[in-house]
Order: sequence, then structure tokens, then C-alpha cells
Amino acid sequence: MLEEDKQIIISISREFGSGGKEIAELLADHYQIPVYEKNILEETDAARANLDGEDLYVTRSEPRILSKSRMVRGLTNKNEEVLALMEFDFLKEQADQGKSFVVLGHCAEEVLKGNPNLTTFFISADPRFKIPRIMKEHGLNEVEAAKMMKKHNKKRKSYHNYYCSHSWGDSRYYEMCLRSDKLGTVRTAALMSSYLDAKLEGPELPLLAEGALFEEE
Repeated sequence: MLEEDKQIIISISREFGSGGKEIAELLADHYQIPVYEKNILEETDAARANLDGEDLYVTRSEPRILSKSRMVRGLTNKNEEVLALMEFDFLKEQADQGKSFVVLGHCAEEVLKGNPNLTTFFISADPRFKIPRIMKEHGLNEVEAAKMMKKHNKKRKSYHNYYCSHSWGDSRYYEMCLRSDKLGTVRTAALMSSYLDAKLEGPELPLLAEGALFEEE
């Protein structure tokens, strides 16, 4: 469980079928903090605005960089952009209030960049790992599962690249990129937890600072 005086914000971007949601829930349970994904809508005024969650996904190819959005150019009247910006604002408010949480997607690595308590991950996996998971979860055959995987990954990439200044999955913009098929979801979550715990302890652990692990023979 996380200490009350410490904040931890875990941003997880993930390929469809890689087990990112399961990993997020494992981490949330470990630290006793909430997970935000589609349920962000329940925390905002989206319901009163009569906006559909499916409007989150954009099909236009031209990017709308966050730094040039509502804060500079005025409130957009496009439903999906209104909805996305409401969600971004919600995440910023939670972070500014010192709250800890896990967030799946929603461009959190860019929306919350600059927050010293943010840790960003990208989860991918081999299709041979993802497709059987999708088949089992959604009751599909192999062809249908592969089609669903491509469709959802295309949506996620389109949404992300529309609002962010960097490309979805570009390893330069995440602290850690992991292949969940290498360790499985539980051990991947454990590895991420070890990294998070090390960050919470601080960057200068005595053993490392003294060079004890890297002494020349």
C-alpha cells in the first residue's frame, strides 16, 4: 500500500490484447489506488453534455497538439474534442490535488508531463500472445480476433497521435517499454512495481551511490 504522504501516477499506454488493463488493475490493487480508463466519463460532466464515449476516437489524420488546443485557441465545438479535453482536465485536476491513480491511455504521458510523480509505461506483445487472449475474452475466432486487434490499435494510435506531439509507442517518450508476452501479465506488473518502488525510495540509493555494484575488478 502507498504511504499517505506520497503520490504516484502510473500512465500505461498499451496495444490491444497485451493485457495492459489487467496489469493496471494489478498495480492499482497493489498500491490501493483507482484505475481510470473509460470510467473517467463518470467523473466528468460528459453525461450532462450528452457525449458518447465512442466519440473519443478520431479518424482525421492531421494532429491537434495538446499545447495548441483549448487553452490557446478557445473551446472547440467538436464533440470528440470536447470530451477528450474534459478528460484531460480531470486527470490534471486529480494530479494537481496530489491524488494517486493509474490511467490507461488518454495521452496521460503528455497531459501530465512535468509532474515529478508520473511514471510512464508502454505495453506491447507478440500477436501470438494477444490474439488468443482476445479470442477468449470476446468469444471470437482467430480471424475475428486479429481483425479486432488491428481495428482497436488503429483507433488508439489515431487518437493518441491526433492529440500528442509524439507518436504512439515511440520508446523515447516512455520511461519503460515492456513486452508482456515475455513474462506474462502478473510478472510484468511485478517488474513495473519494483521499478515504481525504487523511484519512490529516491534516485540515490546508498548501495548504488557508492558504486558497490559496479566496482572494477
